[in-house]
Amino acid sequence: MRSAWIVCKKELEIYFLSPLAYAFLGVFLLLAGLFFYIGLTVSAEPNIRIMATNLSLSLLFLLPLLTMRQFAEERRTGTFELLMTSPLSLWSLIMGKWLASLLLCVLLLCGTAFFPLILSYYGSPDWGSIIGTYLGLLFCSMSFISAGLFSSSMIDEPVAAGLGGTLLLLPFWLSGVAVQFLDDGIVRGFLKEMSFLNHLEPFSKGLIDSVDCLWFIMFTFSFLALTWRSIESRRWR
Repeated sequence: MRSAWIVCKKELEIYFLSPLAYAFLGVFLLLAGLFFYIGLTVSAEPNIRIMATNLSLSLLFLLPLLTMRQFAEERRTGTFELLMTSPLSLWSLIMGKWLASLLLCVLLLCGTAFFPLILSYYGSPDWGSIIGTYLGLLFCSMSFISAGLFSSSMIDEPVAAGLGGTLLLLPFWLSGVAVQFLDDGIVRGFLKEMSFLNHLEPFSKGLIDSVDCLWFIMFTFSFLALTWRSIESRRWR
């Protein structure tokens, strides 16, 4: 765990020494403010559900771009071989990079904390729903980052890796839309279980189900395991 934390600190330094983190923060807060305003204008209830749904979709596109350089850039600059010969374990390397991106996402979510405060000043929001919404966004971030890391481990070009991560995630999002147009019970049930929207919606209502939490955790772990397998296979080429 100590090795993973060392990698995490190094990655955070790289983020904040480059314009990437600040650009990401600016775009995220701009979108959050826009979605918050839209949510207030179309809903009579003091909540952030509309903002959260749109932000989760935005993160699906933004987070793979954040993680696109994690391994692809290492190979492009020639430092990947040095990492493979370092005393760090592969899991420590992957977890450190994943944790750095996740901590940056936590910082971004903290930047939107004043929106619930605005709601509490002018009304009486459901704090259970707000806490659940933020927890759902955190789970989404965990999942999206893991898929982005896997794409970056597979593709050598950073921009292509970012696009690849988005393409990996899109079916899990669109399956939630597709179920509305299907009548077949088996296919409909399968797509519903595979959908981000299906597992994210209860959080926005303040319902924290262990099944939904486990789904996001398993999704995250599966892509981290695939990332480990991808890098391990490259080590012996």
